[in-house]
Amino acid sequence: MPKPSDSSPSRTLARPASVEQPIKPLILLCDGTWCGREANTKTNIYKLAQLIGIEDPNDTDQDIIPGRVCYIHGVGLGSTFLDYIFDGITAQDIATQCITAYKFIVWNYTYPDHEIWMFGLSRGAYLARSVAGMINNCGIIKPVRHSNGDIDEQATDMLCKQVYLIYRSPYRINKPHSPQSKRFRRTKSWPLVGDENPDDPTAPRLTSPIKFMGLFDTVGSLGLPNFSGGVGLDWPAFYDQNISTAVENVYHAVSLHDRLYVFQPCLVSRNKEMHIGAWDKLGVTKQEWLPGMHYDLGRQRFRFLREIGGGKLEKFLARWKFASKVIEPNKVLSNFALRWMLIAIREHNPPGHDQIIRDIDQHIARVTEKIRAPGRSPRRMGDGDVYGHILDYAPFGSIFLNLYRAINGTRGRVSQLYQLFFALRDRLIPEDNANIYDFQNIDVQISENETLQELGDVNERRYPSRAYQGWILRRNV
Repeated sequence: MPKPSDSSPSRTLARPASVEQPIKPLILLCDGTWCGREANTKTNIYKLAQLIGIEDPNDTDQDIIPGRVCYIHGVGLGSTFLDYIFDGITAQDIATQCITAYKFIVWNYTYPDHEIWMFGLSRGAYLARSVAGMINNCGIIKPVRHSNGDIDEQATDMLCKQVYLIYRSPYRINKPHSPQSKRFRRTKSWPLVGDENPDDPTAPRLTSPIKFMGLFDTVGSLGLPNFSGGVGLDWPAFYDQNISTAVENVYHAVSLHDRLYVFQPCLVSRNKEMHIGAWDKLGVTKQEWLPGMHYDLGRQRFRFLREIGGGKLEKFLARWKFASKVIEPNKVLSNFALRWMLIAIREHNPPGHDQIIRDIDQHIARVTEKIRAPGRSPRRMGDGDVYGHILDYAPFGSIFLNLYRAINGTRGRVSQLYQLFFALRDRLIPEDNANIYDFQNIDVQISENETLQELGDVNERRYPSRAYQGWILRRNV
């Protein structure tokens, strides 16, 4: 039985929709931690939102093109400074965002008229995968209606919340393949792939509702470990880290050089045993390790102090540029990751279909030119790996850190709280046959004269992670 690969054709190109009513895409974009209207950062998700048609993705909490596109800002926004930092690290508002994203799909989806395209960065990628898990578990529910046929908004919202609770349930009776879950999908939801009657050869063959999932460096640990001993903290986790049959094609760009332990990647995979009977319906499952930090792949330009949102004191301090430094992403590597995703979109959205991004070839060419453009300015090359001196970027961080150490005599010691949030460790590349972009050799599609390593100034001083070297050594033993 063949395994879905990065060369398999897209199956839903043959989705049963009439010529008079071509398949319409529903597009969900989920931005990363601390990214959105308050952070003044234009991530690769933001860039995709603009290319897809949202003029100002930072305008409101959720920017929506009715019946087509929804852009959701990153977690950690809309709060006080301390909540902004803590929620961004722990993603406490992830449940609300999952329900919001799912509701957008519920209000707009019909089968077989629509296909879903999802994009996510960081915790936004976690969000997109969670929504896909909700769909795999409960399907896409149909809006609840009054007896006169009008939609009951309150009941529909309540049922969407129930879907999230069912998805998060630890009980076997709520798992996707349980008789109860199958009955729920049959009575409440649109047809879902995998629910066909295996004993009826004339029954229609269903296709995956999610045509494409494009992810930039999913982080799924949610920032903090599970504490016990009466603390009672609960951090949401994937029901299943495998990608289900609800998703046809998945592309995941993973950061090769990130070292922040709290941002461990949550890799994608397919479970063949769980997909028996639907394996031939799966398209591409491509996961590639790309050079750069987590914030390089996402184009996350971050500053602890916000000029928009937050309290009066934070806004006042934000005007002082010396009060908090900006972490600049490597634009070369950011553009490379964006190009990687645009090429994937083009592969599954050929001419003749409703175009996700118009004139995509021109956009790919422009991004490629930006990658190979001359110049090594600090703004273009970014800051590299800043985790070893992250407090230099905090509000008055270096001043207060030196003062604290001088008063308490703690030079050379680091608090347990600091270690909890900012512990460093090279990422493990678990598979010997992992797909890693060869950034140390010439790629003629990028440049005939320079490697991506040279173009992006990727060296041991700026990017101290040895994950790639360790992987090479392990394979050669």
